[in-house]
Amino acid sequence: MAITENAVGETSKRVKGAKSGHEQGSKYTRYTEAQIEVLEKVYAECSNPNYFQRSKILREQPNLRGIDSKQLKVWFQNHRSREKQKKENGELLAENKKLAAANELLREENDCLQQKVAQLICENEYLQTQFLSLISRNKATTKTTDLGLAARANSPQLPLWSADNNSLLVLAEEIREEFLCKATGTAVNWKAILTVKLPSPSSVGAIYVSDTCIGVAARACTIIPIEPVKIIEILKDRASWSRNCRNVDVLAEYPAGNGGAIELIYTQYYAPTTMACARDFWTLRYTSVSVDGSFVVCEKSVSGSDAVPSSPAVLEFVRGRMLASGYLIHPCEGGSIIHLIDHLDLEASSVPEVVRPLYESSELVAKNMIVPALEYIEHTASETHDKRSHAYGEGPAFLRSFSQRLSRGFNDAITGFTEDGWTLLDADAPGDIIVSVKRLKNFEDNRNYDSVICMKASLLLQVLPAKLMMLLKERRSCWMNINLADHSAVFLGPACFAFPGSRTYNLSGTGVLLGHTNYEDEILEVLRFDRIAHPQHNVSSGDLYHLQICNGMEDSGVGACSELIFAPIDRTITNDAVLLSSGFRIISLPSNAGLQSSANMNSTGPSNATNVGTAASKPSSVLILAFQFPFETHLQDKVASIARKYVQHVISYVKNISLEAMPSGSNPETASNKSDPATRLMIAPDSTYAATLANLICQSYRSNLGVEIFGCNCPSTDSLLELIRHHQYAILCFAFTSLPVCLYANQAGLDLLETTANNLLSLTVDRILGGSNNFSLSSILPTIMQQGYAILPPGYCISEMNRRVSYEQAVVWQVQGSDGSVPCLALAFMNWSFT
Repeated sequence: MAITENAVGETSKRVKGAKSGHEQGSKYTRYTEAQIEVLEKVYAECSNPNYFQRSKILREQPNLRGIDSKQLKVWFQNHRSREKQKKENGELLAENKKLAAANELLREENDCLQQKVAQLICENEYLQTQFLSLISRNKATTKTTDLGLAARANSPQLPLWSADNNSLLVLAEEIREEFLCKATGTAVNWKAILTVKLPSPSSVGAIYVSDTCIGVAARACTIIPIEPVKIIEILKDRASWSRNCRNVDVLAEYPAGNGGAIELIYTQYYAPTTMACARDFWTLRYTSVSVDGSFVVCEKSVSGSDAVPSSPAVLEFVRGRMLASGYLIHPCEGGSIIHLIDHLDLEASSVPEVVRPLYESSELVAKNMIVPALEYIEHTASETHDKRSHAYGEGPAFLRSFSQRLSRGFNDAITGFTEDGWTLLDADAPGDIIVSVKRLKNFEDNRNYDSVICMKASLLLQVLPAKLMMLLKERRSCWMNINLADHSAVFLGPACFAFPGSRTYNLSGTGVLLGHTNYEDEILEVLRFDRIAHPQHNVSSGDLYHLQICNGMEDSGVGACSELIFAPIDRTITNDAVLLSSGFRIISLPSNAGLQSSANMNSTGPSNATNVGTAASKPSSVLILAFQFPFETHLQDKVASIARKYVQHVISYVKNISLEAMPSGSNPETASNKSDPATRLMIAPDSTYAATLANLICQSYRSNLGVEIFGCNCPSTDSLLELIRHHQYAILCFAFTSLPVCLYANQAGLDLLETTANNLLSLTVDRILGGSNNFSLSSILPTIMQQGYAILPPGYCISEMNRRVSYEQAVVWQVQGSDGSVPCLALAFMNWSFT
């Protein structure tokens, strides 16, 4: 029995040993070098094969015979783990090396700083000892207050930062908080507008205005492909990008914490017309950096009550007030996100009523201050990456400098500041023309003339600015060609340098285009006039050249402005010489702008003494013209008489062609309809305008959404009108004004609204889109402005009978006129039904 038990025990041990060895062998398989080489190659091709791939590998590789699929799977798992661990170890080692190097640099920097601290402590102790010694020596003869007086006597012209200037820092921080509340908060009720657009169609962002705040305010938010520091540098140099800015002087500068700065700025702006004084501003500008890395540059008007130095006072300017304005710049990938705000009180009450709307429109602030800044920044960015040159190999900076000089010369002629040397002649003389004269300081640089006389006038006309300017450009020979020799021979010499005379030809010749400036619709060109010699009057033969800018030919929005400005040039003119700019500027005015009497307009002072040459009860535009004539001082009276006749000839011609530039249908019978855009567009369904509107609806739908509203092309406008009228979509058109009333509806639209065509004007878009959708026109305007249309999700609207109408989808798109304007927006409801 014992022998049997021992035999069984030994057998059991052998079986267990064999089993254990078999399990160990299956778990820890040893591979030959040939097998490992094959497995490495297979791993390089596929690091994680599935069951079928592993079976294929075992069949195709003879060296792997004897290895089952499970063992192969374990090998791949282990190999992937080793590779991952090796990669992680490498990364940890590299990171450890970086941290060790950084730690060494920090240790060295810390040692260096400790040495500097010790050195500064020693220097401080030495200075304290010297100071106490100095006081003890001079105590008998010098009082402590005398030291303060001596320090102030030796200070520089610009004030230095001291404990008394802490009030400036407190004031700057208050301005900063006020600005940030406007830029990112709800301090101002902003609304998006479509009438003023960002410079580039590809720009992401929007422009906003406010009509409920004090003064006028505009805001832009967009992305710019430039670093923040460069943007700040450009925007601070306002005179380089704003044609309306005459001068920006930094009269004092104080350092602030965190690398910031506080500046006291005196800024002067030109007046756009001769009917009002120019504006100036005395402001505090604060530049700082936020905790999140954003840059904040804010500015606001200050006065003596704010404990700041007194501001310069110039009698020719009206002091405007700048409320908290500036720009907030966030660095982002590929550029910067900028919030730009201009908030001004232009003292509109001091302006004649006829041009007061120019000082009360927030949209004009956006157009004249926000957009030019963004355009200049965008062009600067493109010039950095694009080195293309224009005609004659000249770059954009060259063209920009000449266009700015032309514009500045014209603005100087219109305003006629006394500090520039202008003196008003015959201020009380009757007539429509203002005459001023300027004596030149550097006579030797101006050939045979030492003085310049300027004739300027303003006309109120019912014209479209772009249309009248185009007529003046195309018919130059009609208003410029006047026989000056018939009046006086003394006018030929100097004047022929500036204006063609009776012996000058090719007045209607086409100019040589130099290129476009910052403004896409502004061109810079050179005109050449052929001139025949006149030996008797010291006039040599040769060509007369005019440098000319023409802009605003495509401007038809709010405050549309068109300019035609030219000046004589030759090869001897230096880069800093003042150009004798002459020409025209036409600015559209709102149709409800009233007209003051001549007595009221003359009461504003000499600088506002421009009378109105052509008056209407409701002028649509104001034309400002200015012509500069060079002459010799002893011939002033004769030249002034002839120059007056010349300008009177120009004014007479402008009045004659103004009838051709009047808005279509602005006759007495339709004038009442033209004054109100809603009334103007509310026309009978069978009228010609309705057919035109139907065509514009279809074209705009196609251009904005890329598809046909009918799914096919239609042969004529008449068929489009019928198709729109009977379309299954409920199509509405509403005015693009401050009160977006409904102007047109097809039959489905009238059924949806449960109204008639005569009652459409009583319905607004917000009234129709009211209800639980929480939609309003202002909420979707940014999307419409950016891409031309907006898609509304399923919802419901309200009919005139206050019934709910559900729809599956709706789309809103711009309806663009032939001139590029947006007179109205269209709204289409799809698959609608009453609920």
